[in-house]
Amino acid sequence: MTIIVYSSHTGSTEKYARELSSRTGLDCYSVDSEYPRHEQIVFFGWLRKDTVVGIDKVERSCLKAVCVVGLDNAGSFHPDIVASKNKYKVPTYYLRGWIDRKKLNPLDKGVLMLVCVMMKLKGLNEFNQPLFEAMMEGGSFYDPVYLDSIELFLKR
Repeated sequence: MTIIVYSSHTGSTEKYARELSSRTGLDCYSVDSEYPRHEQIVFFGWLRKDTVVGIDKVERSCLKAVCVVGLDNAGSFHPDIVASKNKYKVPTYYLRGWIDRKKLNPLDKGVLMLVCVMMKLKGLNEFNQPLFEAMMEGGSFYDPVYLDSIELFLKR
């Protein structure tokens, strides 16, 4: 049997995991809750640099797929680097999420501010402006269409 396990900070990763659960009928659990430990896992985690947050709490041998939620566009995401750094060898899917600034602690807000300053110094353009605005003011790139390829993978 396959289950969905997620780690979420401001809610977008959880929303994607629950939406996939709704579409597929797979049970869905927070990584911090009780769940069947030896089932195959479709893991949803948010991305901090190249680290999939929460993946260290699941048994790597149980992974069936990893779904990574981040803010940047998929063109800057490198699945092989993320898989290597996080020590797994299953398919990786990238989904764009959101930032809810009200749920961030002061340190997270400070890091975002530093990233935004660096972005602004390098120059904003049509590609990074939406990301800059999402980090500064909060914003969403959530789109359930990102789940289509994962759902197709699970049906095979």
